[in-house]
Amino acid sequence: MTPEERARLDELLRIPSVSADPAHAGDMRRAAEFLVGEVARAGGEAEVRDLGGHPLVVGEVPPSGGGDAPEVILYGHYDVQPPGPRERWTSDPFEPVERDGNLYCRGASDDKGNLFMLVAAVQRLAAEGRLPVRARFVIDGEEESEGDSAEVHFEQTASSADAAVIFDIQMVRPGLAALCTGLRGLVYRRVTVRTARADAHSGLYGGPALNANHALMRVLHDVAPRAGRLPDSLYAGIVPPTDDEVAAWSELPPGAEMLEEAGLAPADAGAAEAFYARTFAEPSLDVHALQSGHADLVATVIPAVASATLSLRVAPGQDAAALGAELDRLLLAAAPEGAEIEIEALGQAGSTRIDPSEPALVAAGDGIERVMGTRPACVHSGGSIPVVATLAAAGVPTVLGGFALPTDAIHSPDEHLRVEHLGLGARAAMEILTELGGLRDA
Repeated sequence: MTPEERARLDELLRIPSVSADPAHAGDMRRAAEFLVGEVARAGGEAEVRDLGGHPLVVGEVPPSGGGDAPEVILYGHYDVQPPGPRERWTSDPFEPVERDGNLYCRGASDDKGNLFMLVAAVQRLAAEGRLPVRARFVIDGEEESEGDSAEVHFEQTASSADAAVIFDIQMVRPGLAALCTGLRGLVYRRVTVRTARADAHSGLYGGPALNANHALMRVLHDVAPRAGRLPDSLYAGIVPPTDDEVAAWSELPPGAEMLEEAGLAPADAGAAEAFYARTFAEPSLDVHALQSGHADLVATVIPAVASATLSLRVAPGQDAAALGAELDRLLLAAAPEGAEIEIEALGQAGSTRIDPSEPALVAAGDGIERVMGTRPACVHSGGSIPVVATLAAAGVPTVLGGFALPTDAIHSPDEHLRVEHLGLGARAAMEILTELGGLRDA
């Protein structure tokens, strides 16, 4: 990126736009208004829309020369994950710093850095008088906090688009980009177990009294994976990967290497070998947080209430709503007698499969290959991007790529992005948009 582009990206990165923390509501609006200015810089018009959640940025840049042209949605998100404890970061999480060829900052890779590649591409093409598409920006402030403003917007407006471009997944490895042909969906829940009116003295009642923590442990035990396998009913509806898709996994780093580089221990003896089968083509369940009692105090009580947040990743082909209902059934059935269980739905996203022969994906592959010299690999992603399912339902083919690496500490302390990938991604986005300009001629 040019020094001027990089300075503006750094300005955006400095805004602590943490959507999950109400204390950052002002920062969310500040980031949204900053991006309105970036769309205007490209010669377009944009506005901040409030659809009940955090601000949504909606804008449009007309094609060079005007007239009829393919409509391409450019989606990204300006909100970021909470940084976590400051002591786990080498430098301030909201002050962009370069070290060893990497740009360190929360949002550097997910998703401000990748989003800004698309912004810069449109600005450059428009400035050069060769933007061949009508670029429709939709920039989300709720992707990291399960909001639905962007999905609501797309349900009302997406059907007229010829394609969408999103940079929000990782490259396979340095020198080999990825185009996503399958995404897992997500079912997100909070489970609360109550076993008494109030906490009790463990010396007086310990043994005969039902403990909320113990009850919650039993509930979670019945849905947690055992040797890498969930309850059988959570595998309903899976569309198996094709032989070509399975063969493509051999181009990816070994599962053991992926775990080791991320500093993670294998979940079981078969986890490394089955890494891609589990993350690309199967459901998974993870408990994210547990809350009960007084962990920071010496308090010998029998807790009356315990809660957990957990999510079920839904494999391509599976119905998120049906799997959510089945998960709820399993949780309720596992509750011991005397325990009341409450399940709160915190969010849901459908899974998606994208045909690699779709003209928009072929065009994007041509554009990336022209910049990198190698054709991107068509792979699945284990993550979930709710708007992709919404776009698919509207009949809009989605080019889903990105220029972060799997080792860029996404959602972790010291999140980063290779500095050289900022320019690489911007050039690739320019070529993708150039190729998509011919969609209506195909």
